[in-house]
Amino acid sequence: MDHATSGSGAGQSGASAVPDAPLTAPPAPHIAQALNRPKSRVRVRTGTRTAQQEVYQRVVDHARDAFLIVDDTGVIVFCNPAATRLFSMAAEDLLGRNFGFSFGPDGEPTPIELLSGVLSPLFVEMVATPLTWEGRAASLVSLTDITARRARETEMMIHTTAMETAANGIFITDRGGLIKWVNKAFEDLTGYARALLIGMSADQLKSGRESDAVFADMNARLSAGQNWKGRIVCRRKNGDVYTAEQTSTPIPDPTGRFSHFVSVQEDISERLRAQDQLIQLSEYDGLTGLPNRHQFMERLKSAIERANRADSAVAVMVMDLDNFKAINNTLGHKAGDTLIRAISARIAKLMRTTDTLARIGGDDFGFIFENVSDMAGASRTMRRILDCLRQPVIVEGRHLKVAASLGIAAYPKDDIDPLSLLRQAELAMYQAKAQGGQSFKYFDKDMDADIRRRVQLESDLRRAIENGELWLAFQPQLDLRRRRIVGAEALIRWNHPTRGLVSPGEFIPCAEASGLILPIGDWIIEEICRRSVAFAEKGLRDVQLGFNVSGVQFRQRDLYSQVTSSLNRTGLGVEALDLEITETVAMERTKQVTENVEKITAAGISISMDDFGTGYSSLSNLQAFPVKRLKVDASFVRGIGQNRDDEKIVEAVVRLGQSLGLRVVAEGVETTAQKEFLHERGCDEIQGYLLAKPMPPEQFVTFVSDFQDS
Repeated sequence: MDHATSGSGAGQSGASAVPDAPLTAPPAPHIAQALNRPKSRVRVRTGTRTAQQEVYQRVVDHARDAFLIVDDTGVIVFCNPAATRLFSMAAEDLLGRNFGFSFGPDGEPTPIELLSGVLSPLFVEMVATPLTWEGRAASLVSLTDITARRARETEMMIHTTAMETAANGIFITDRGGLIKWVNKAFEDLTGYARALLIGMSADQLKSGRESDAVFADMNARLSAGQNWKGRIVCRRKNGDVYTAEQTSTPIPDPTGRFSHFVSVQEDISERLRAQDQLIQLSEYDGLTGLPNRHQFMERLKSAIERANRADSAVAVMVMDLDNFKAINNTLGHKAGDTLIRAISARIAKLMRTTDTLARIGGDDFGFIFENVSDMAGASRTMRRILDCLRQPVIVEGRHLKVAASLGIAAYPKDDIDPLSLLRQAELAMYQAKAQGGQSFKYFDKDMDADIRRRVQLESDLRRAIENGELWLAFQPQLDLRRRRIVGAEALIRWNHPTRGLVSPGEFIPCAEASGLILPIGDWIIEEICRRSVAFAEKGLRDVQLGFNVSGVQFRQRDLYSQVTSSLNRTGLGVEALDLEITETVAMERTKQVTENVEKITAAGISISMDDFGTGYSSLSNLQAFPVKRLKVDASFVRGIGQNRDDEKIVEAVVRLGQSLGLRVVAEGVETTAQKEFLHERGCDEIQGYLLAKPMPPEQFVTFVSDFQDS
């Protein structure tokens, strides 16, 4: 037979056959190659056996291990039945063959591998002991089949390696709860070195945050031979805690008693934190930490259910900050966020523990008041909220005054559906805002009808753009020094097919809220250029046409390209147009607004500031915004001759315009006395009913052509 170790090959007995090293060579060839050699002549002697020899013979014959006697020439001279089974050969075929394996040290086991055809290899443990046979030196070779044991050891090694390298922490405890084995992941998980963990009681890892019932359930299941799976909180060596999903399995000993327990821990702390963050993101506002709109609606549903059982009322309130957009656009979103956080923190101090304050939109807040006995209590709360907002909020060193509009609806008086209640509160809030803001309103049924009218108005307005129902009226502007018409303000009009003339005060806010102001603004630019060409063809060559530009156009349109392309297309000069803006637009410092203004003024197109004196920080806006004209708001002009304060404001605006080299136009002039007052103070131009009402294009041409100042 070939051997599986490197070294000598011939069968030698005793120390002379000891290899230099254990089995390391590749598997041996087919066993027949080692045994298929010419047989040596073997002498077999017979004689009388003693009883003791008979016993020995029976032991050898019935032994599970294979026994061979190999003489000093390496030839097999004896074999037992187990040897014939091991080599799958008859005794007469084994005897006389060369053994071919080197022996290890006396009495020391030597592993060898036997190959037999296509079958799996056999792993054998060989022990050689010197003896005398037939008066000559020989060796008794015992061969033990360790194939099954080797397979078990290999399987055990695979399992141990898998457990050792597993990502989850694994530990084994005995019946007393002492740790007997841990893997590397469990060391990393707990922070304890393996040497400290072995022999430690698993109870030392408890955090104290679990109830006794958890461990009682664990022990009961394991004692019954069942797996236990659950979530526990453990403590690391450094004192930190972690949450683990643990699975524990009882392992029985040969007697059937559960002597050991294998536990696997998966650290789910990060997963739980991520879940908490997802919940926070899905249910709470990231800026203020308040419940968001979704969570607000869930709480409102629960509040209504409780109120229904208790036969009580719930008040739903919506608050919107007035002019927040202007602050946000002027100071930037970072300042706007700071303001929102400050406002929410201030209002939260007024809330009861049973109340809900939520951020349901950009600058919109929702409130839920439970156990409301009467609406007077809700009114007091709303007044406290308005009062707390009167104190300025300091943002980036600026003292900002904030106002708000509030609307309120009640369950079950107004509705029983949560969405309907919120919508009704929003309607009431919009009503408060429409009436000037910094106040609150209760919902009533007329508001619902009003919103339906607004929705219908928006639908009709979309069709009006497509069907050509819009047109421009022109109100003349008189130069008080030259006593001639030098310009006109173009004012949009809408002839509704069924309602007749619709006031701009009704449909312009609807257009701005719905976004329709953009296509309307596009149409106005095209139409005013077309009309200017038509007026020039009829002799009105020096009449400048002004029109109001929405802040939405400044923010969302390349207004410069739009205006200049219309001028180029119609062949008009830049002096033909005047763009009127409000101070609210002038407050905005966004990139788009700034680029539009810089390009328009660089091109020489005139910009006027409309309704001057009614906005914010007028002087600073004038310094930052390159306007050419100031238009005094009609509300101040109406006070001339009646209100000295209004007269002072008009005088101040005129002087301011003169000092800055700007032309001043007074709007809303209705009396000769007003005209004379303005002329005496140096006002440059006037417009108003004293001259003419806004008129259709054809009538305007006639008016200018026939005009003579009295």
